[in-house]
Amino acid sequence: MEIKRFYASGDPASGKLYIEGEELCHLSKVLRYKAGYKAVACTGDGWDYMCTVESVDRDIAVLKVDGKQPCEGDPEFEVTLFQSQPKSAKVDFIVQKAVELGAGRIVFFTSRYSAEEKFNLRRAEKIAAEACKQCGRSRLVTIDFVEGFEKALDMCTAERVVMPYERAVGGNMHAALSGSGNCAVDLIIGSEGGFSEEEALLAKERGARLISLGKRILRCETAAAVALALVQYERGQLGA
Repeated sequence: MEIKRFYASGDPASGKLYIEGEELCHLSKVLRYKAGYKAVACTGDGWDYMCTVESVDRDIAVLKVDGKQPCEGDPEFEVTLFQSQPKSAKVDFIVQKAVELGAGRIVFFTSRYSAEEKFNLRRAEKIAAEACKQCGRSRLVTIDFVEGFEKALDMCTAERVVMPYERAVGGNMHAALSGSGNCAVDLIIGSEGGFSEEEALLAKERGARLISLGKRILRCETAAAVALALVQYERGQLGA
């Protein structure tokens, strides 16, 4: 039987971890876990805790910590994806792929050409949690939403801020990250309509490096995945 991953609370040093809420529902009702089953528990501290289920009750499951090992799925540097709000059908895909490609935080925001008016934060958080389990991460990815492009720019505090823009001339991801070591990266992606010239100029004035992702116009969900993959590639994180 495949050993499943769960997000738990408690102090691992005590030898006990606890699963509650939606995680408990998944463990007990979906996977039918019982006492004696093996599990991997994560508390967000960068370790995978190898556990044995001691008990499963209505409100809580108790796990005994048998050992631990560093989580190999956690990224080695911080990447935040700032994604202009797309149509709701595309949000799930963007969240899934961003988690798989190492984003530690995803901030959705409205911009001039955003078409969607509502954002389901709870659903996005659930999709992110599922993706974190699937790709073996110990830390949950944070999801945020802000109104307005300028507010999103105010949140871009990484040493390198990179914005793919269809009218960018001469810039690419390699040049944008050159000499940056393992510093944090903020990546800004447009919605279906892209960014206006005024937004691109404002981002550049705020220190963002405008780059091209090639001569073909990409869908917003494709651009997010490609840009994140390029960041990981430039940092040597797509190899064995």
